[in-house]
Amino acid sequence: MGKLQTFRQSDQESAAAEAGENLNKLLAENKAKPVLLMLSGGSALSILDYVGKTALGENLTVSMLDERFSQDPAVNNFAQMQKKEFYNDALDSGSSFFGTLPRNEDTMQTLAERWQANLQRWKKENPDGIIIATLGMGADGHTAGMFPYPGNADEFQKLFEADDWVVAYDAADKNPHPKRITATVTFFKMIDFGLAFVSGAEKKAKLDGVIKNQGEANQLPALAWHQIKDVKIFTDIT
Repeated sequence: MGKLQTFRQSDQESAAAEAGENLNKLLAENKAKPVLLMLSGGSALSILDYVGKTALGENLTVSMLDERFSQDPAVNNFAQMQKKEFYNDALDSGSSFFGTLPRNEDTMQTLAERWQANLQRWKKENPDGIIIATLGMGADGHTAGMFPYPGNADEFQKLFEADDWVVAYDAADKNPHPKRITATVTFFKMIDFGLAFVSGAEKKAKLDGVIKNQGEANQLPALAWHQIKDVKIFTDIT
């Protein structure tokens, strides 16, 4: 199990700013090393607003931690990240990207296979490289694209705890965007630093469960954060 620390702020913006400043510091400190930055979508993208151009460079590779299988720029996580100033700064700095916007001929499975191959090749070429992930959590306790299977631990294990680093699946009625491709718990074990941004009183019970490491992953997928070597949680939840 990795180290997990919690940092509380009085409001959402302050929590996002503290998370962003920590990410900026982490990237700057490791600028001379190969770094793979895996980004969560949704509110966790706000962390990127606090990352400066000087922390970025040609040793950085950026991808998403999970994806919604859609070419709609209002839905696809990578497309939403591209709207951030961070994306242009990273491009200008010579950073590389593993894009997750589906090609016209893609199925969920072909995109998942290409994405996983990119991650595995990066790891093989950079065995001592550093993997950083930004993390978020939904009110149901999901993280990345891993949703709860409260009545089916075997299905959760089959999807997210097997050999695959990336998996494509249909989350059905678990989310308004059910066609998901996500990094798995198996991949989480390779992440060196996780920076989680969690905001909203409705998430309090689930966040408490994560911090106390109580429950089962199929009921509270964000417990997978404990598989990461070092995690800092930034929140306005008291």
